[in-house]
Amino acid sequence: MKMSDIAPEQRPRERLFAGRGDELSDAELLALIWGSGQRGRSIIQIGHEVLSITGGFSGLMSLGLKELSDLPGIGPAKVGQLWAVQEIARRSKRSHSRAKISSPREAGEYLVDRCSGWTEEHFGLLALNSKCELIAERILSKGTATGTMVTPREFFREALKYGASSAIAFHNHPSGNSAPSREDSQLTNRLKDAGESLNIQLVDHIIVGSGNYYSFRTSEGWDSISPSKELPDP
Repeated sequence: MKMSDIAPEQRPRERLFAGRGDELSDAELLALIWGSGQRGRSIIQIGHEVLSITGGFSGLMSLGLKELSDLPGIGPAKVGQLWAVQEIARRSKRSHSRAKISSPREAGEYLVDRCSGWTEEHFGLLALNSKCELIAERILSKGTATGTMVTPREFFREALKYGASSAIAFHNHPSGNSAPSREDSQLTNRLKDAGESLNIQLVDHIIVGSGNYYSFRTSEGWDSISPSKELPDP
């Protein structure tokens, strides 16, 4: 059914401004974002098809830019609108309150959500104050789907810029497998050594896979810490 075939008072925008926005279906909410459909296909029909493919909003919101672009029936403009909605939601969640990251589990869960949808490798820094509160989050390097690189000097220069008491290194594996490589372990050791010389403790290095993570602190037993215990103040 074309939008023009729907009675004006029953169209999504008109129902929204009539105070009936909570009655809109998921496909009609997408219609509000996208605005117009294609020749022979209404925007509501396209919304139904996309939601059927992704399994609803939860699946749609977890897709990365490339996966959104691969969805049939939507072009770059609609992909950009969806990505913008995703990014607004992510930023709103992060800015609602200053995150406190006091355990490997909290760091891992935070980063699994943060790295969702990334299709190339990113290496970054979480800078923490003495209360284990997140004071800065920075991406230091972006690579291809197979790798990226950062030096201890670059990493701790950023940590010092924000007056961090401690820091967490993180990167993602686009393959979805969070198991560390030999290079990951070597870099972690260099970061630990550099942090000790600068009196900024590297409290963990988290590798993020597809819905999972690897904590060097937990897996290698740094200070015999368990996932449920707080990270020690430096």
